[in-house]
Amino acid sequence: MKRIQSRAPQPTAVANRFKIDLSSLPGRARCDIDIFSSGLKLVVMHTALHQPIQIQRTITEPIIGLGFCLAGEFDASFMPSKPRFNIRAGQSGLFTFPQHIEITEYLPADHMLRIYLMLEGEILSSFIQGDEDYFSPVIKSLEKKRPDRVVHSTTTLMRAALYQILHCPYCGKAKHIYLESKAMELLSHKLAQLYPSTICPGNELKHSDHDRIIHAAEALVNNLDNPPDIKELARSVGLSRSKLHRYFRRVYGVSPFEYLRNHRLQTAMLLLQSGEINVTEAALSVGYANLSYFAKAFKTMFGVAPGELLHHSRLN
Repeated sequence: MKRIQSRAPQPTAVANRFKIDLSSLPGRARCDIDIFSSGLKLVVMHTALHQPIQIQRTITEPIIGLGFCLAGEFDASFMPSKPRFNIRAGQSGLFTFPQHIEITEYLPADHMLRIYLMLEGEILSSFIQGDEDYFSPVIKSLEKKRPDRVVHSTTTLMRAALYQILHCPYCGKAKHIYLESKAMELLSHKLAQLYPSTICPGNELKHSDHDRIIHAAEALVNNLDNPPDIKELARSVGLSRSKLHRYFRRVYGVSPFEYLRNHRLQTAMLLLQSGEINVTEAALSVGYANLSYFAKAFKTMFGVAPGELLHHSRLN
């Protein structure tokens, strides 16, 4: 297995955009970094390797980060304290790195796509200031000088923002503003997942009602091609239609119909990205019988036609 040491980011011709030279890797690899005035750092790393490698890096200042794995999987380890752990597609996580930590990533000969949001050093301190109780677990991890990570799934709302980051329709200053807004959106979705208490006062539900809504959402996404109608869905979880709609919005921020539509389109996007099926097959597999309606809904959500995405995926 080839071993390399991670290099420092280098500036590009675009203001506030940097890249890491990965030309020594066996295959195709790219790492772009955008730094925003808010203090967030957005990292997009895309690799397609011909042989497995190890990448070693040293953390020189404390970092809080959010990681989103969109394709592939890999292992990583912290030195000297932690054993190797696995990161795979569909996962998102919060990680904390104190300074002077050695990290080794073990990348297989495969296609991999990852997006990170990071806060470092003084920016990290200013971000936490005033919310010490809120970020207490993070602060304790850094004070004990030990790395830590908390793993969850990547939600539908997160996937939409991640896709929009990868397929930004703008350039120049407009692109920088757009990417920063999407990075902030990702941060808010992740904080809401990590700290459910961020839900606005008055939107809390009893535990039993919250569980009913979770079961309702699972019933929708488990039957994308033939989901239950609202009346059937409400009956199955023991709620009235009006309560189902109201409670669903409290938990997910959208109606049951919008949740189903978003999940259908997200699933179709992943199918098309694989390049293994055509647009018609993708539409039918997630419950769209009308192809023109599917194409319109897809482009409205992702800013690109399904056929264009399929063409791009097959080229790569």
